[in-house]
Amino acid sequence: MNHKNRAFTLIELLVVIAIIAILAAILFPVFAQAKSAAKNIKTVSNIKQVGTAQQLYLGDYDDMYQQAGTMNGNGVSWATGACQASVGCPSWDTLLMPYMKNWELFQSDFDQAPKTLSPFGNTKRSFRVAANVIRGWAGTNTWNGQDIGFQTISSTALPAPASTIVVTEQRNPASADCTWWVGAAFYECGVWYSRSANTLSNDDPVAFGSSTGLFKYASGIDFSRANKANYVFADTHVKSFAKGYIFPGYEQRLNTGSAVDTTLKGVCLDADPFRISATDCKLPEQ
Repeated sequence: MNHKNRAFTLIELLVVIAIIAILAAILFPVFAQAKSAAKNIKTVSNIKQVGTAQQLYLGDYDDMYQQAGTMNGNGVSWATGACQASVGCPSWDTLLMPYMKNWELFQSDFDQAPKTLSPFGNTKRSFRVAANVIRGWAGTNTWNGQDIGFQTISSTALPAPASTIVVTEQRNPASADCTWWVGAAFYECGVWYSRSANTLSNDDPVAFGSSTGLFKYASGIDFSRANKANYVFADTHVKSFAKGYIFPGYEQRLNTGSAVDTTLKGVCLDADPFRISATDCKLPEQ
């Protein structure tokens, strides 16, 4: 009895392979988008928890925002006991920890920075506070010998809470580059680089700065894994905005020492770290 050969021909195999390749080309971007969306949902949830914890803090401290961190010049923080081996130099996030109980809530899945030493082990902080809302490095500025005090601001003094950025999703890998001595990430960097000076992206050479420039650390959201970032506003709502978005009511400036530049793809959140100053980047009025 004759049996017909049922094997695929070369043409048929090539057609099947071509169909699979086309389907993969169609579906893989969809899967990537779904994965990115899932990460963003988690990040929104985390940063929302930060905003909620901030409100609980305000409720316990007469509506006054905390300082961004405790770090005076010339080692005064150690002399006064503010910085300790067990907790480092307290910053805004450590002050919120009693209301959050979980350091992982300070992280974004889009953050490519490595984990660094912190009071809570090897962690990373993907969020920062707007420097013109949660201010300063506590106490007095002892680098220049001046005792100029320290001023926080009240949440009730904000003219437009629904338009005022309080927390940004910073995601700047350079912020983990604190290697000048073994405790730098634990002490100085956790405080000095806890604030957002602006909303520029870190592929902007102005924002990213030189390899040793301060704005390498203080500026620049890493948009390489997502074209948008999340922000918490003073009324606690969270919203995502695309790279380069110009927030109404803010100035297009790099920092307190720069002039308005309408070519910048972002807005200024900077302020004098020790006191309210005329050079502070303005807050929205409405």
